[in-house]
Amino acid sequence: MTDFFEKEVPVLQAQQQELDSKNRRFSALRLVFFVLFAGCLIAGFVKHYNIILFGVSAVSVAVFIVLCFLHGKSKRQASFVEAKIKSNDRYLARIDGDFTKFEDEGEEFINHSHSYSSDLDLFGSHSIYELYNISHSVWGRKAFADRLSGKDIASVDRKTVLDRQRIVKNLSDDPEFLLDYEASGIINPISKVPEALIKLCSKSKKVPSSYKALYRFEPLLWLVPLGLLIAGMEAYARIAALLVILVNIVIWFAMTRMEFTDIFKAGLISKQAVAVKERIELIFSDESRKKLFVPDYLSEQSLKEAQTLIKACSICSLREQPISALLLNTFMPYDLMCADKLIDWACEYGESFLGTIGSLGQIESLMCASVPGLVSKEASFPTVNEDKKAYFNGKDMVHPLLDPSSAVSNSVTIDSQVALITGSNMSGKTTLIRTVGVMCVLSYIGAMVPASSVDLSVMRIMTSMRIADSLEESMSTFKAELVRIGSIVKAAEDETPMLFLIDEIFRGTNSQDRTDGAETVLKNLSKPYISGFMTTHDYALCDRIVDEKYEGIIFCHFSEKYDGDNIIFDYKLRDGLSHESNAKFLMRLVGIK
Repeated sequence: MTDFFEKEVPVLQAQQQELDSKNRRFSALRLVFFVLFAGCLIAGFVKHYNIILFGVSAVSVAVFIVLCFLHGKSKRQASFVEAKIKSNDRYLARIDGDFTKFEDEGEEFINHSHSYSSDLDLFGSHSIYELYNISHSVWGRKAFADRLSGKDIASVDRKTVLDRQRIVKNLSDDPEFLLDYEASGIINPISKVPEALIKLCSKSKKVPSSYKALYRFEPLLWLVPLGLLIAGMEAYARIAALLVILVNIVIWFAMTRMEFTDIFKAGLISKQAVAVKERIELIFSDESRKKLFVPDYLSEQSLKEAQTLIKACSICSLREQPISALLLNTFMPYDLMCADKLIDWACEYGESFLGTIGSLGQIESLMCASVPGLVSKEASFPTVNEDKKAYFNGKDMVHPLLDPSSAVSNSVTIDSQVALITGSNMSGKTTLIRTVGVMCVLSYIGAMVPASSVDLSVMRIMTSMRIADSLEESMSTFKAELVRIGSIVKAAEDETPMLFLIDEIFRGTNSQDRTDGAETVLKNLSKPYISGFMTTHDYALCDRIVDEKYEGIIFCHFSEKYDGDNIIFDYKLRDGLSHESNAKFLMRLVGIK
């Protein structure tokens, strides 16, 4: 599938060139017909109201108006193609491992107290979120972040994952739609919480019928000055007209004291509604795609909800300028009518429209979940194994944040066991356990994973890897690690399937305490519903475990070769225990002898 985006480059470039040429022609034709209109109009007056010249002028202005309409439509198409090119370039960047094309790092979702997100680089610069996010709405971004953070992990089971995989598979098979959808989001993003729209949707009390009658029947007062004018009573007609205007102005000012302020934000609401409408239109444009999301996510009337709101807002748009607002409200209680239209919409569709917005967020999170399968050199759908409590079997796994051209794959199997991983510095230990964690995260959101196969059970993920001290909480690195490890041990008491990933346990204390502490942690975590990985340089710990023949603990290691002043890593995981260390070699390389 990765070659789709390469093939799309010349197609999109050709479309862009064609539209650019078309728009230049429209610009030239508009200028010609505007000059023709103005010239003939002036000449018509100069030639003593020449009918022929006036006729040509009228035809010219009509053609000019049509050209303006067609030009506007063509420019919108050009903007869409430009956005689509941008989206396609980002897919190519993902395939190449180039993070310079991405703008959304999801930094607001960073939570250092989360049980695994910081350790697995889910958010922030060069993160899983940055790599896979294609949503341009506040609700889609949050939904994807929530899925990555495992906020719904308690409800995730085999059926949940299979349902998500079914949708992701359909989306992955339709990359053209994903490009179109992201292009629509680029053009009409909703980057902030649409508070005005949400406030409107939350209204449940209709405008009183007396107010409705006021704006419907009050304009009939104009019949009085009209009747007086027809009767030849011009002076009284003018007085009556002024009285009607005065009544309308009083009503208008009274409106400012009522809770009908939505009309003043109708333009913003309309823009947000248009963004929602265009997204739903793209989903509904294909019947099979529509069936994918209706009725589980969207309803048949989802599109109608947005369209009706846009129509209601269009009435309000006529009073956006102060002068037009004054003129309309001196003629009739126009603002009252606008408020009634918006609130009527809110009472009928508001609650369901809020549901539609939330559902679009979930749909967009599934679109994000489809990206790994589109940009990975090798990808497969994981299998959720319900026969195992704490199980993970990954073959030929590659960490998605590594350079695809040089990344090395690894395989590992663990079944209610703890894997102690040894090896030298920089040999690949930490990357391996991060890869396992990322495979689990992607599996549970329904995504394909960069591996030939992954078979796993649903497990709570907990990590202790990137520990730092906290000046604000007066907490040292060692204490911070103790707190983190303590939370893992405490979570193990719930008898809920769990996967733990611990990197270099208790590195901040002396060797004896480190060994004793690590052994105690292993005893607490050696349970049939727990699997885990622990990297360590503590060979005393490893020897103790071998001597005392602990059950449920396996050994894996990474190794390296030396070639003069060069150290060569192959980054391949092997079975068994290693006592190798390259610390002295590395120290010698930097001049410490």
